[in-house]
Amino acid sequence: MHDTTLIPVSPLYPLMKPDCLLTRTLFLFALLALVATAAANPNVVQVFVHPGSGTICVDSTCQVAVGSLSGYSSSQFANVAGGRDHTIKVYDTDGYQDYTDQFYMDYNGDDVTLQVYLDPLTTETAAPATTSPGTGTVRVYVSPGLGQVCIDNRECDTSTGAPSSTWNVDFDDVTAGTPHTITVTADGYQTATTQITVLPDQVNEADVTLQPLSTAAETESTTPAPQTTRAGLDAVPIIGALGVCCVIFLFRKNGN
Repeated sequence: MHDTTLIPVSPLYPLMKPDCLLTRTLFLFALLALVATAAANPNVVQVFVHPGSGTICVDSTCQVAVGSLSGYSSSQFANVAGGRDHTIKVYDTDGYQDYTDQFYMDYNGDDVTLQVYLDPLTTETAAPATTSPGTGTVRVYVSPGLGQVCIDNRECDTSTGAPSSTWNVDFDDVTAGTPHTITVTADGYQTATTQITVLPDQVNEADVTLQPLSTAAETESTTPAPQTTRAGLDAVPIIGALGVCCVIFLFRKNGN
């Protein structure tokens, strides 16, 4: 028996034969064409951004867009890997929102063209600002220095001083631009009421002088009372005297 050993034959074995020069030449040309085709298709991504400003990135490779806000920009990225998804980002465009999306680069190395349209930033309409009227201080001087002072019947302060002196009280943070009512009460005195309109960021002063209750009573007592006419009273004795004289005259006449 003969010992037969199988020797694997390479697919390129026919090209290695000395008599296959033509075949080897054709194979070399095919290989060069393949390399040229690969070089001519470097997997290019062309990105157009509207408007043309900001920074453009394909995955981690970034470029600053060369363009204007009134037009568009064009950026090119080469040698992008085929057969998978990639991320495109556009940011730092004044007045426009950032953009993020994905695209797919196939194995054939066909160029990819992307059109990116940026959305303007939304401007929220601000609510009209309400102008505060501000506040001020109300300072009330009371004479004599006693009693209780209230403003708008909400905030009050009571004197602890001597009745013979004058005292004052401050009310802070009082709304400006509107009238406020000041009321002062004290035992033995009439209630005093006055109004004051507050100016903002100022001390607004009011003077109140209390009137004793006795003054009102004296005023009433000095009022003259209506008097009875004396003409009617003087006529009574005259008529009586005339009557007596008539009686005496008649008596004497009858006696004669």
